[in-house]
Order: sequence, then structure tokens, then C-alpha cells
Amino acid sequence: MIVARPRRTTHLAGTALAFVLMSFASPAWAADFQLDNVKIDLGKLVINAPKIAVKGSTLEKDAFLALFTGASAGESAAARAARLNAAEISAPELSLVQTIGDQKQTTIYRDIRLTDIREGRIGHGESASGSITADGAATGPMKGELKRTAFDAFDLRQTARVLTEKAAAGATEAMLPIIGNFEQDGYNLDMGKAGKMSLGRTTARGFAAKVGPEPLLDVFSRLAKAGEEVEKKQGDKKAETDKSPAKTEAERQLGLSVLALFDMFEYGSGEARDFVMTVNAPPKAGAKPEAVDMRIARMAFGENTPAKSGVAMEGFQFRSGEAKGGIDSIAYSGFAFGPVIRELRAALNEPDKPIDEVDFRRFIPTIGTIRLAGISIDAPAIITGKEPVKISLGTFEIKAGEQLNGIPTSLAVTIDKLVAPVSEATGNPAAKDMIAMGIRSLDLSAKLDLAWEAAKNEIAIRTLSFGSAGLAQIEASGTLGNVTKDLFASDIALAQVAALGATARNLQVKLQNHGLVEKLIENEARKSKRKADEVRQQFTMVASLGLAAILGPSDGAKAVAGAASRFVAKPGTLTVQASARSATGLGLADVITMTEPTEIFEKIDLKADAQ
Repeated sequence: MIVARPRRTTHLAGTALAFVLMSFASPAWAADFQLDNVKIDLGKLVINAPKIAVKGSTLEKDAFLALFTGASAGESAAARAARLNAAEISAPELSLVQTIGDQKQTTIYRDIRLTDIREGRIGHGESASGSITADGAATGPMKGELKRTAFDAFDLRQTARVLTEKAAAGATEAMLPIIGNFEQDGYNLDMGKAGKMSLGRTTARGFAAKVGPEPLLDVFSRLAKAGEEVEKKQGDKKAETDKSPAKTEAERQLGLSVLALFDMFEYGSGEARDFVMTVNAPPKAGAKPEAVDMRIARMAFGENTPAKSGVAMEGFQFRSGEAKGGIDSIAYSGFAFGPVIRELRAALNEPDKPIDEVDFRRFIPTIGTIRLAGISIDAPAIITGKEPVKISLGTFEIKAGEQLNGIPTSLAVTIDKLVAPVSEATGNPAAKDMIAMGIRSLDLSAKLDLAWEAAKNEIAIRTLSFGSAGLAQIEASGTLGNVTKDLFASDIALAQVAALGATARNLQVKLQNHGLVEKLIENEARKSKRKADEVRQQFTMVASLGLAAILGPSDGAKAVAGAASRFVAKPGTLTVQASARSATGLGLADVITMTEPTEIFEKIDLKADAQ
């Protein structure tokens, strides 16, 4: 039996694949030979292989054994990996036994074959099948089966460098490919009392990494140690209040190390299909356990998404008892944590900076585009004997443009076909009126599209709309002037001054009736026990005389009152246009100095029309 125990240890599952490959590659470079009962003891991770066969190696067995047993002391793991050449390495079985707290997990890979290994780069690797078992979890034993797993172009040398080396001070290492392609045909996992989970085919490509400011194994070991310390001090009030300088400095350095991980990897592209999970939620006292079923048809990232970047999820469905729902797709592109990582790193490098001097807007990530489509939720009736609640949403999208100090300089928000029931259970009088008018559900849509134009110091409100199908739609657009770059300044006081200095230059509003006015008139006629024509005449008179009395005798006020009365008499489309007479626009100072609201008509040109 061959036993090796490296100095560094970690129990993180993320490094298991690298250790598996190193367990093959590090020892197995003799011409043609076989190794029996190989064991690599990494503390909380133990790797066992009953038999390993090597073909076409450039190293004889003794030379290999010297590398494997540590006889080549002083030679780095990357240097040893670079000397590995073989036509093929195979093993009928290999197991990883991992201990995490009270849990012990064993993963077995079967029929393993690595081919075309040159200077530490594995051309192709494959495992025909595998299994997973775990004991010690609160939910009971777990077990699962793995289908075929394969990869191409795995760079063992670069992996060893990332795990065990650090970049020279002031130097920036190159980002190099680690895995060209990865395939996993699926797995299933029985989690005991917690439920079951399975995943279909998974593919990925273009994974890359670079050597960071400290070895990755060191970071993982420190994270593991920090996690153990958190577990130990839970409930220990004395430990929770320990903020000694040494401890605070250690936490600061660990934070910087974790942030460095975000710069060390590029994840390329890939997708996973047919994710299915059944979770048994802990039941309430006296109640039966209720399972939650979830399915995801496809999860993708990078080039495999519709936007060719970011992340996407398609075909999400869930069910729990009588409640069920789904989302056709969730996707985001252009989203990035880069600004957040940069600012967190700066904050950790200035631990004594007063909290009131921190501009928290700088911690806003790059938003990009977030899109949800095809949302539906069916829930049990709120009141016994009533119909189930059904809510759906066609599309929800947020698209943010270039950001200054975290604030988008352009923003587009779209909500399309949000369908929700009108329920009496809310106790809202308006809901009762809508039901009386025959409105059992609302089909809502809204849109906001605005952008700051730096060259003109303007914010163009291209679209602001809201409405419900079959009822009414209101649309608006306009321009705000004197909006300088100071609005996005880090100095809050300066940004407030810039906001107060903005002016309104023009505004256009369009109200389209799609049946709401008629329903309102019919409802009022029913409540007052009058004819609909009588109520319409009353509303027309109120619109004409009432608005005239409120708005005053100006030509603009008369135009609005006249258009409003015509709109009520014959509901169609009401349009109102307003523009400031001053070239600089109408500012806050112009409004607050007015003694009467009607004075605003002296500062704006107003047009109105009804068709």
C-alpha cells in the first residue's frame, strides 16, 4: 500500500476533482506498470484506488514512486505535473472519503480512463459511472448514482499552480484554460428524510483560472477553519464579543483573500438540463409533512444563454399541495459584481475610515438586463367556497444603461400582462365596485423608459405608461432640463442640489378609454338608480364647469376643461400637452414662489384635445 499525507489539508468538495486527477497523474508515469492499493490521505479527504494501470509513460516505476513518496523534495507540484507524460492511465474504481463535521461522504468513480497525457495536460478523461453515500446527516443516510462523466483538455499543471502557488508581488498572472470541455450525463440523489434530487445532462466549456495573491488551498483551509470557529462559538457570548485587534486583522485578511477569488476564475459557457427535486419541508406541530416538487428544464450560462452572456433558467415549475406555479424563463445579462468587489476591497484596505464617509452607492453592482417571462401562480382560495387565486405575468424586464457611482444613466422597465384577480376578500370598497362592474380580474401593463443625455444636460422621459386591457391606458412623455452630472455625484449634498436644480421643459399626457368610463357611468347609474345617460350628462357638466372653476379663466385652462368634458361625453382619447415658456424650463423655485396654483398657467403653454 502506498500512503501519502500532504501538509495542506482541506475538506472542501470543490477541490476533490483536482485531487482525484493528481492521484492518477502524480504517481503514474512509468512505461507500462500497475500500482496496487494506492491511498492518498489528505486528512479530511482520503482517496483510494485498489488498482491503477499505466501505459506509455516516459518515467519508470521507480522514478514515479520517488515523486509519489516525496523523494523529490523541493520540487513543486506544478513542476512534477509538467513531467507527466503517458498514453493512458486507467483504474477500475476510485473512491473519495470526505469528512465534514459529523458527516462522512463516500464518492466512488468506476471505469476511469485518462488518455493523451502530455506535460501535465490530460487530453481526455472519463468515468463510466459512480455512486455517492453519506452518513451522519440529521435527515438520515443519503445515497445516489452518477452517470458517465468526461472532460477534455484538463491542464493539471496550471491547476497545481493555482492550488499551491501565489503570484509574485506586483505581478499579474495570465488567465489560462483549465478545462476545455466537461460532460456529465446526469445523477440522482436520495437525501433521506429531506427528499430526492436528480439532474440530467450537464455540459460546460472554457473554464480558466490564474494564480492569485495566495495559494487557493491556503484560502480554502482558512475558510474551513473560520467555519469551524463559527460553529464553536455559536451561543458563546464571550466569543461573539471578542473584537481584539489581532482577530479583526485576521478577518480583514480573510475577506481580502475571498475577494481575490473573484478575479482568479473565468467560467466560460455551459448548461444543465432536467433538474428535479422533491423537498420535504419540516411540518408544523400536528400537521402532516408536505412535499415541495420543483423542476427546471434548463439552466445555462455564457454563450449557451439567449443573450449569449450571463445566466438563464428555463421551464421552472413548482407544486406544494394545492398550490402550483411556474416561470417560463429567468435571465440576466450584463450583470457584474466587479464594482462591488472593487469597493469591498477598498473598504477592507481602509478599515479605519468613518462609516459616514462611505458612499454606499458604489456598492451597487452593474445591473445590466434582468428579464422574467411566463410567470403563473395558482393558489388555494382565500375564502372557503370561493375560486382559487390565479396570478400570471407575461413579461417583466429591467434594462439599466451605463452607471455613474452605481446609478444607471438610463433605465427601461417593462411589465406586460400582469393578470391578477379582483377579490372581495380584501375588504376594499373599490374591489366591490369593480366586481359590480363585471371586472373580475385586471390585465395590467406598464412601461418606463428614460435616459440622461449628457450633451444636453437633460433627462428624456421617453415613455411612462400604465393601463389595463379592456379598461384604460395612460401614456406620458417629457423632458427634464438642467440635469448635470452632479446628480450622480458621490457627494450626497451635491447630488441633492443638482436634483433641486432640475427643470420641467415639456410634458405630454394621453389617456385612452377602452371601456372604463362606460363601466363607471353604468355603475353610478345602478347605485343611484338613474339612467346611464343622466349620469353621463352630470359627469360632463362636472368636467366642464368644475374644472373651469378650479383651473381658472386662462386659455390653457379653458382648453383642458373643454377637452375633458368632450372626453366624458364621448369617451375616446384625451391628449394634454404642456411646455414651459422659459427656455430653461419650469423649476422648483418657480413653483414654490406662486401664491395661487392657477399662476402656473402664466408660465406654461397648454394644449388639450379629445377625440
